[in-house]
Amino acid sequence: MPGEFYIEGKQEKVDLTEIRNILSEMQAGIAGMVDFWSEPVEEVQVIAAGITITLPGVTVEGLPDGALVMRAIGMLKFRMVENTNAAPNRLNGGSVAGTSQVIQVRQGTLGNWFDAIGFVDGQFGLEGQTREGGDVCIGGKDISGAVAGNGILGLRWLLARANADFLNFNDVQAGIRIWYLPGGMTE
Repeated sequence: MPGEFYIEGKQEKVDLTEIRNILSEMQAGIAGMVDFWSEPVEEVQVIAAGITITLPGVTVEGLPDGALVMRAIGMLKFRMVENTNAAPNRLNGGSVAGTSQVIQVRQGTLGNWFDAIGFVDGQFGLEGQTREGGDVCIGGKDISGAVAGNGILGLRWLLARANADFLNFNDVQAGIRIWYLPGGMTE
């Protein structure tokens, strides 16, 4: 019969529904990990003046009710990086928490900003009028304080600054990776 099978040497039938229920209960107690991505934007342009750039927001949805966010990290993906200046170009200045060259995340529009991804002086160096393939920058800083559960996360590149105009990042998406425990679980 469908939904049943016999275990060799065992007399009674075993119902697969019961096994599925047991597996579902086991999975409910296991930590989950999920990535959330923003909508893409065509270009993010970094200039020599050092300006804060608003990045596309990330919508976190589908976390189970009562989920405990154990850890979260920020991600920035771009298909191509391009220097449109005739001179060599790169990021100017490294990360100084709360001051420059750092991707930050916050819950909604009111929460505190959390440093997610830091850059170093000279990163993304390119010769004049050059394009190179992109990458995914994955932050190592725990930003779980910015992730209260389902909702919209704001992202920005604080005081982004290049040596010269213009260092362009093409087809950019921001992301958040979250590790969580289902509701009712503790670490």
